Amino acid sequence: MNKKKPYKNSNTYSGEKITSKNEILSDNKWKWIIAIVVIVCFGLSVFNNYALDDFIVIVKNNFTQKGFSGIWNILSKDTFAGMTESDIMILSGGRYRPLSLVTFAIEHQLWGNNPLISHLINIVIYAFTGILIYNFLKKILVFSENLKNEGVNLKAAMITLLFITLPAHSEPVINIKGRDDLMCLMFFLMSTLQLLKYVQIKNKKNLIYSSIYFFFSLMSKETALTFVFIFPLILYFFSNSGSSNKTTTTFIYFSIAIAFLFLRYLATKDNHGIPSTDILNNPFVSATTENKMATIFLSWLFYIRLIIFPVHLSYDYNYNQIPLTNFTDWRVLLSVSIHLAILFVAFFLYKRKSIYSFCILFYLITFSIFSNLFFSIGTIFADRFIYIPSLGFCILLIVTGFHFLEKLMSKKIIKITGSIGIGIFLTVLILFSLRNINRCRDWKDNNTLFIADVKNAPGSAKIQLNAGIANINLSDTKDSAESDVFLKKAIYHFQKGIDIYPNFIDGYINIGVAYNRLKDLENAELWWNKARKINPQHLGFKEYDKIISNYYFIIGLKNGIKANYKESISNMKKALFYDSLNADVLYNLGGAYFTIQKIDSAKYFFQKTLLRNPDFQKAKDGLQVIEMQRMK
Repeated sequence: MNKKKPYKNSNTYSGEKITSKNEILSDNKWKWIIAIVVIVCFGLSVFNNYALDDFIVIVKNNFTQKGFSGIWNILSKDTFAGMTESDIMILSGGRYRPLSLVTFAIEHQLWGNNPLISHLINIVIYAFTGILIYNFLKKILVFSENLKNEGVNLKAAMITLLFITLPAHSEPVINIKGRDDLMCLMFFLMSTLQLLKYVQIKNKKNLIYSSIYFFFSLMSKETALTFVFIFPLILYFFSNSGSSNKTTTTFIYFSIAIAFLFLRYLATKDNHGIPSTDILNNPFVSATTENKMATIFLSWLFYIRLIIFPVHLSYDYNYNQIPLTNFTDWRVLLSVSIHLAILFVAFFLYKRKSIYSFCILFYLITFSIFSNLFFSIGTIFADRFIYIPSLGFCILLIVTGFHFLEKLMSKKIIKITGSIGIGIFLTVLILFSLRNINRCRDWKDNNTLFIADVKNAPGSAKIQLNAGIANINLSDTKDSAESDVFLKKAIYHFQKGIDIYPNFIDGYINIGVAYNRLKDLENAELWWNKARKINPQHLGFKEYDKIISNYYFIIGLKNGIKANYKESISNMKKALFYDSLNADVLYNLGGAYFTIQKIDSAKYFFQKTLLRNPDFQKAKDGLQVIEMQRMK
């Protein structure tokens, strides 16, 4: 009888397919489950429209809308250059993430502006990423745990399922623009799998593929720069390559990163954007060093909470959803303690090549670029920033859970411990999946998203403003009575935004817009004038001033018909104050003065009318009558 071949020891693992009679499901079945779970969680998004930054990178992007012919501009310019007439985006430091825009340009060439296709592609990328994660995890789990094959597929699948169902990932998947994040991680995983294969079989072709995929990851989003420090960790923790080989391989990735940075410089060197002084775009603009650092540390705690308890998700957390704090805040001290503790654990277990150390370092390194610690990223917090770092966190949670359950079962403390653990995991999976399905509904379009997320982040002035705008938009689709209800809701949200940020000029302006639609021009004038005090040069006042001018002009005409000439003149002067170049107002003001026999004033305004419109016949007639009267 042939004896079963023993499992190979981790030092000689060659990457062959791992099977075990004790595995719950086969390899391919787990992959199908991963794909199906992604479809269940995010399939509804194919019915969604464009939302938020989708307009910046697709609908209103000049380069994307050119299709194939716009690809060179996408590759050679700032990522957001297509949104501006001068081809220069005002964001400080610029952005260079061309690869996702290239895919949008290709889609536009083939299907036009079709959000269904774009959402479907995001889902496919995410499902494929899940399968890549599963393959990656099988390799590192086998190596790190001395080829304890029983349950390797299960562990890898559970980590992957936890990752793909994390509600914090809903934004990168559902928001089409989030494809830059999706592609960044996808190409990194492809690069890593080729690297591990190269380490196993020493075929340089795999290293070349790995290098190409890493470059694609960089071209997807600058976040990939942190992977330069992840590759050496993977070689250290999950391979037995010699130090010289590790150094050479690492040098290749550093070289690719430098080449990318050079390309990025060429594309963004003409960007003249300066750091914003607006607290809505630079939350630390007026913060003390203590306030800034304490708030940064607090945000790190919120990211951990976001992974474990994703109750409130939002597209924005800016001023003042997370107020500035200081080091007397117990939450800040807790955050500092947690991060110092896990950093200590990572270094303590580093020499043992513990997977715990790798998970912690993966999380901290990939998160560092979003941490605000090394440079300001323009916001305190965002759901999408945890997308890649959360992979390390998911591995850590599941591996720790398995080790804990295995110890309990080995000591026979609880015989059904494994079943309890699986039950808890499935419950979490279901709850997370339902949360993702709800987020698909929330992201249907801008109006739906703005109204949904004002409940999740009511402390954000921008969230309140956008909720108000959504209600104004919805008022257009309703009859008169319902329309007024939506307009009053809009005013409520605008006022909440102003309460949060008293200098929020857009809030004042939009309250005026809402009152204008309610046909309450006096209140509209009041709020627009409040906005004028904040910024007299706002371009919107040209339009709003004409609305107010026309309002007083009509009242002036009505008072003139009633022979209430004093009021009529007062109304016409107010109309003229807001639109001094309106020939109709000038003429009717002259006519009112003529009626009450203030001839000099009448002549003055008739002449002003003709300066604005030389062909204004009634003004000519008025001057002729005045001259005839004087001749008498």
